[in-house]
Amino acid sequence: MRKVALFFLTLCLAIASNAQDLPYSKYLNFSKAEFKENNFKYHEKTNTWYINKTNGLNEALSILAILADAEEDIRPDVNDYTILVPCGKEDVPSCVRVTFYSDETYHKLLTFMKRNAKDLMDTSFGKSVKYVGTYGDYDLELHMDQHIISRTSARTADHKTVKNVDESYNEYDFIIRTNVEPWSKYLAKQDAKQAKRDAKGKKKIYVEDMM
Repeated sequence: MRKVALFFLTLCLAIASNAQDLPYSKYLNFSKAEFKENNFKYHEKTNTWYINKTNGLNEALSILAILADAEEDIRPDVNDYTILVPCGKEDVPSCVRVTFYSDETYHKLLTFMKRNAKDLMDTSFGKSVKYVGTYGDYDLELHMDQHIISRTSARTADHKTVKNVDESYNEYDFIIRTNVEPWSKYLAKQDAKQAKRDAKGKKKIYVEDMM
């Protein structure tokens, strides 16, 4: 009997350990006080906690480069990120969405999904790649989108010719979905308005409908 009890105790500890290993899942259990302590801001209209980190030094250097008639770095900094936690009713998180630009972080998340996610599938379209899978009760998504920016830089050293530069960078999104619908008073009002329009036959017109 003790062996059976020990087995189930070990199994429970293993499950709890795996739940803690899911990157960014801690935000699903944050209280309002914890969000505030971690410098998150609250958007009341959409019932969403969010934090946006940009490299101020990088922005300052870009401005100085422009003033000095040199080439500025127009790509996001590798350490920039945004975390969104939209909530449903009773402040239950709907998902955690992390947008970032670090290749290293992307490969860590991709490795985690390949090792732990069930029913993992990947699709690609153009310069975009998407991985989807499940982890326990959560649906996971990992996106990679390559952005290419063509621009005209400052004049070269002879001050006669203009140099054209193509910049590229990868934007990544990691999403944990809890299957809870996002909700706020504002969103509920918008849904109610749309329901009235649908009842009157005034359906939304999408771009496909205009073909």
